[in-house]
Amino acid sequence: MTDRLATLERVALLHGVEFFASAPTHVLAAIAGHATEHAFDAGERLVVEGEPGDCLYVIAAGRVRIEQAGVQIAESGTGDVVGELALLAAGPRTATAVALEPLVVLRVGGEVLDELLLDHPDVTRGIIDVLVRRLIALGPS
Repeated sequence: MTDRLATLERVALLHGVEFFASAPTHVLAAIAGHATEHAFDAGERLVVEGEPGDCLYVIAAGRVRIEQAGVQIAESGTGDVVGELALLAAGPRTATAVALEPLVVLRVGGEVLDELLLDHPDVTRGIIDVLVRRLIALGPS
C-alpha cells in the first residue's frame, strides 16, 4: 500500500493527538518518519483483547468500536490513539478495536514509543496526564 499521508500531514495529525500534545515538532517528525500507514475495511479488527501488543495506532481517518468481552465500551475516531495500554503496561491488549468504516491509521511501534518516553520526560508526563484524566473520567470503582 502506498502512503496516503505526506510527512507534514502526519506531523499535523500527531500534533493534534492529545497523547503526543507535549512533544516538540522535531520529535513528532521523527515519530511520523517511523510510523507506517495501514488501511482497514469496515469490520476488520485492529487489535484483539488478550493478544500481545507491540504497537499503538493513531487514527488518521475513520472510526473504531472499542469492545471488552464482546461489549461495546467506546468509540474512537480521527486523532484518537488505540492500543496504547498494552505497550505502556507491557501486557496483553485490554480491548478489541473494530473498524466501523474504512479506516486509515498510523502504526507506531513499541520501540519508537519507548525511545520517546526515555528521551523526552515532558512527553512522558503528558501521556501520564492523559491517562490520569481517563481514569478520573471513569469515576470511582
